[in-house]
Amino acid sequence: MCSACAMTSPCWVRGEAMQRFLRPGEGALQTEGVLPQATHYLVHPALSDVIGRVNPAYPRRIDRVNVVGYGRPWLGTAGVDYAATSLVLCVLAADVHGFGELMRAGTDAPVRRALDEAVRTWAKDAVCAETGAGDAVLIIHPDPVALAATARHIVDDVYRAPGQPRLRVALHHGEVLTRRRESDGAAVIAGGEAVLSAVRAEPHVEPGQIWATEEFAAELARHPSLWRTTPVPGPGGENRFNIKKGTESDLWVRLYRLEF
Repeated sequence: MCSACAMTSPCWVRGEAMQRFLRPGEGALQTEGVLPQATHYLVHPALSDVIGRVNPAYPRRIDRVNVVGYGRPWLGTAGVDYAATSLVLCVLAADVHGFGELMRAGTDAPVRRALDEAVRTWAKDAVCAETGAGDAVLIIHPDPVALAATARHIVDDVYRAPGQPRLRVALHHGEVLTRRRESDGAAVIAGGEAVLSAVRAEPHVEPGQIWATEEFAAELARHPSLWRTTPVPGPGGENRFNIKKGTESDLWVRLYRLEF
């Protein structure tokens, strides 16, 4: 089936979204293997298993609401951000240990500045980088070696601030959702399994250290570098950590300390 004919892009008719497909002659056949831009694509069911193995997010985003047909209404699917892009990338999650005490002492301003400046300096090549609440950082990067180096630089720069604050840094590799911000087109983080895992792992990290999940360690090992990973024993001698929060489902991971 021609990819242009298989594309659907809802258009607004009579005040509601209606389905419309490119018909023969309405679009040129692309020969370079790139699909036309669209929010949805029709995929033959025989390909679902193959695509799901390559892109684990695919089965979770299958539209199970709409009945496909030219001119049929488009009902929309709640809870799915179709503007988001799913990619497999590296994630850094970090925060300043004991930041609440710094705020109560009124000494948090220099630490905030040091963290902001460090992120601006060392995360220039990142897909996106965000700071929140003055003490938290999320950075998305395609290169595990570069992200590990970024983590080390940010830890060092923040430690030079008054009071020698220490960062806890967690690194993970997996699915990341990003989208473009309407105001300026910049990439912003929209979620994803890798973001959740990094954020949940971070509170378990010893202050001043950089820990990585098994997935990040494996990705790092595929690239030449001088970084070493050492397994971190879990509670009670376990070789895993349950990084779930509150009443969430169990989320068991193996963690490794990064050393240079």
